[in-house]
Amino acid sequence: MSDMPQAEQDRMMAGVEMIRRTGAASIQVRYSDDEEPVVWFVVATYDNGMSETDASLSPVRAVLRLCERLCDGATCAHCKRPAGLDPDTLDTMPLNDLVCWYQYDPELKTFRRGCESRCVWRRESDHE
Repeated sequence: MSDMPQAEQDRMMAGVEMIRRTGAASIQVRYSDDEEPVVWFVVATYDNGMSETDASLSPVRAVLRLCERLCDGATCAHCKRPAGLDPDTLDTMPLNDLVCWYQYDPELKTFRRGCESRCVWRRESDHE
C-alpha cells in the first residue's frame, strides 16, 4: 500500500471499517498474480461462518465494491430507510429522500450515513 496515494489509502481504510460495521469478524485483502492482469479481492468472514467477497483490478475498488454490495438494500438502523452506499461520493444522490446513502467524507476519512446531516439539521431547527 505504500505506493498508493494517501487519499486512496484513506478511502480503502474507510471501506474496511465500513465492512467491519456490517459485522465482519475478519477481513482479508488478497491478490492473484498468476496471470495478467493482477486481480485483487477482499474476503469478509462473519462469526456465523458466512463469508462475502468481491474483486477488482485495484485493492481499493475491490473493498469499495464489497462495501456497496453489503450496504445496498440494508435498512438504516437510525432512520429506518433503505440504505445504499456510493463509493464515488456524488453531491446529489438519486432518490435522496427515500434512501439513506452512505458517502465517503474525506475530511473525517469515513463513510457517513445520509441521515446524520438530517438529524443535525432537525436538532438545530427544533431550537428555532
